[in-house]
Amino acid sequence: MDPERSLGHCSASALAATLGLDQAWRQVQERVAAESLMDLNVHGRGHNPFPVRPALAVLHPAAEPVLRHRVQGLVECLNQLVRQYPTDRELQDFLAIPARLHRWIMMEPAPEQLRVDYCRLDLLGSTLDTVRVLEFNPSSPGGVIASGMVNRFWRASRLGPTLAEWAPHAAPFESEDWFARWLLRFGREHVGAQDQGRIALFHSRESTKFELDQVRRQLTRRGREVVEIEPCAIDSVKDVRLGYLKYIPVEPDEVRQWDHFCARLVEGTLVVPNPLGQRWVAENKLCLAVLSDPRFRRLFGDRNVDCLDALVPYSRKLGDGVEGDEVVARREHLVLKAPYSFHGRDVLIGSEYDARSWAQVVREHQGWLVQERVRAASVETHDGPYLHDVVVPVLEGKVIGYSARMNNGLLLNGAQGGGAYAIFSPHSLG
Repeated sequence: MDPERSLGHCSASALAATLGLDQAWRQVQERVAAESLMDLNVHGRGHNPFPVRPALAVLHPAAEPVLRHRVQGLVECLNQLVRQYPTDRELQDFLAIPARLHRWIMMEPAPEQLRVDYCRLDLLGSTLDTVRVLEFNPSSPGGVIASGMVNRFWRASRLGPTLAEWAPHAAPFESEDWFARWLLRFGREHVGAQDQGRIALFHSRESTKFELDQVRRQLTRRGREVVEIEPCAIDSVKDVRLGYLKYIPVEPDEVRQWDHFCARLVEGTLVVPNPLGQRWVAENKLCLAVLSDPRFRRLFGDRNVDCLDALVPYSRKLGDGVEGDEVVARREHLVLKAPYSFHGRDVLIGSEYDARSWAQVVREHQGWLVQERVRAASVETHDGPYLHDVVVPVLEGKVIGYSARMNNGLLLNGAQGGGAYAIFSPHSLG
């Protein structure tokens, strides 16, 4: 972050008071309430407002272009991994994607054209030398939509003139309808003139309702009718040609009920961004081990190797790349993660266990991702210091904005009670 263009309490209390941070924060909170921006921690239809902290920052003008280059290069490496999966047996064995998911991935008619159209990278670290990517999320856009709205609210607050000087170019994700414009453009490119009917948002019963509401609102403003439905009910919307699949099936057996849904995607009679070959490969957290493990460097050639070295922390597959004894011995420095999980669940931090308990955990989780523990940066707010990450959404290979989640615990995910820390780019991302 640029220390000259950051606002919080304590460290910049005089400047914050002069510029009216507290008043601007109250204005942002009023806009959050007016726009029904809801807490991601609440499943179903919650009533808690999206938690915005009284803190904001602009990325350092020299660091931001470097970070952007590295992130975009890393996503291209992820794309290369996705494209290689259907033909690379070693990669298939390593990722161990459940058979019910693997079956449909292998039916992709043109795997060489696979690309992760949308994803969100979660980073930890405080400088270019220390920042590392912890995971990719190619499914849920709600947090990114919310962060773009919050940035827009800050710009319309009392701090607007200051932000106009500090970060004069609004990021693409600050647009009121960026997601709808992208999805409709995707439909025109892949469905053509036939894309004139309803649009389906495919989700689970546990999906965060706020996300669906915001996507529906954007699409409705552009004149499209939206239906929300589970993938297993695809036969009730036979007229739908374009949709968005919001989530992954954490329990692979759920896909037994998705046969008609998956078949339509493979046939091309239904189109969604990030379909099966992209989603179920890129969502697997063991992709970080592939990007880190020297055995798989062959997948990427000479392109973007500098981005891998700069952004990917030490990551291995437990039992196939690193053995349990080493993981037990390095307890203070390592984290275990389930290959498929979300909302900050199934993240086991070695330093939070005693030696005996950690050894038991390691024995019970063969095949999970082992990752170097990356230290989070911190920021001061009205009620003390918080740890924070940096979230970088990438759309069609390009960074579309920056944001951050902050919490007073080690898990920063919005579903774990984290608040929003507004981050702005000093340069145009258009």
